[in-house]
Amino acid sequence: MNLADDLNAATLSFEAGTARLCFSGAEDFFKGHFPDGPVLPAVVQVAAAVHFAGRWLGRPVRLAEVTRAKFMNPTGPGRELELSVSVEPAEEGRSRVKALLRDGDTEVAELTLRVV
Repeated sequence: MNLADDLNAATLSFEAGTARLCFSGAEDFFKGHFPDGPVLPAVVQVAAAVHFAGRWLGRPVRLAEVTRAKFMNPTGPGRELELSVSVEPAEEGRSRVKALLRDGDTEVAELTLRVV
């Protein structure tokens, strides 16, 4: 499986710019990433924001730039996560993506990205 497949498999719902996700823990990216206490890697959090921005726009997108990334609290498998994504036009045909990942009331990550 690839990362897009893992994100699709973890998706519980996606509507109005909000995705609900729950990773099983069997995903390859958890292997070796603190095996005794798996943590969702930052790169997967960024990839999720890009993935759902593409779904929001209705077309495939790719990451052009991470403008801002703030990782505040770790999370791991088996947790129901909420990813809120907003997309707006930016310069040079790019789109600006703002994303907030939450684990319940706890903020996990806040991201600002540019995608093409």
